[in-house]
Amino acid sequence: MIDKEKIKEVAASANLGKDYVVVDVEVKPVNNFTVFIESISNITIGDCVTVSRFIEENFDREVEDYELSVSSAGIDKPLTAKIQYQKNIGKIAEVILKDGKKLMGMLTAVCDNSIKITFSQKEKSAETKKNVLVDKELEIEFSNIKSVMIVVSFK
Repeated sequence: MIDKEKIKEVAASANLGKDYVVVDVEVKPVNNFTVFIESISNITIGDCVTVSRFIEENFDREVEDYELSVSSAGIDKPLTAKIQYQKNIGKIAEVILKDGKKLMGMLTAVCDNSIKITFSQKEKSAETKKNVLVDKELEIEFSNIKSVMIVVSFK
């Protein structure tokens, strides 16, 4: 059986002529691999073909048969790599913390060990004693994040 980490290592060393990362490698039974790649610039079908061919050049199908597909990380996948966070600055994200708390807000920054989101929250105004929306910014350390999904809106 081909090792998932070996596939990831080989996929990461393909030359696309641009910076990219291997976000994940999914393995299904019987050597069925799906490699997900991401870049600040868009990932093209040609990029996926280049990575796929590079992987195939490094694993002999005569020795071990396998099925392989290479794709960009889709909108249905949580963000896992820093490059994905950077690419999605300015978009609305749902953040689930390790304690189960859910936050929704605009991803505004990516730092070394954290992200920043901006969201609106109702608070009582000291002057009018009425609820008003107040914009808040929150910095969340990666170690406190369970998952982050970009919210897709068709408005």
